[in-house]
Amino acid sequence: MIISRAEIESAVSAYRTSRKKKAQAAQSVSYDTDPLDVEYVSSSEASSFAEMAASVTAEPMYREALVKDLQQRISQGKYYVPSEQIVEKLLGRLVLEALPA
Repeated sequence: MIISRAEIESAVSAYRTSRKKKAQAAQSVSYDTDPLDVEYVSSSEASSFAEMAASVTAEPMYREALVKDLQQRISQGKYYVPSEQIVEKLLGRLVLEALPA
């Protein structure tokens, strides 16, 4: 996989835009009523969402067949990642980590 400079710049730009939107949304929050006076009422949609969330979290967060295949290839010494891909990923992460907080 090759990550071009343009793709990195696009990702950085999207990241900055999303951070600006979150900051603006946080500043524009206002309450019409006292937040402590709000009453919680559970709906059927909320309970179905809770059931769906429980079923999703019950399943493993990874693809078991893929993990087993990778484990086998690594143990046999047949797993290979081109060094260019590793360097590009490292540089991309360095760029994102260097962004101002």
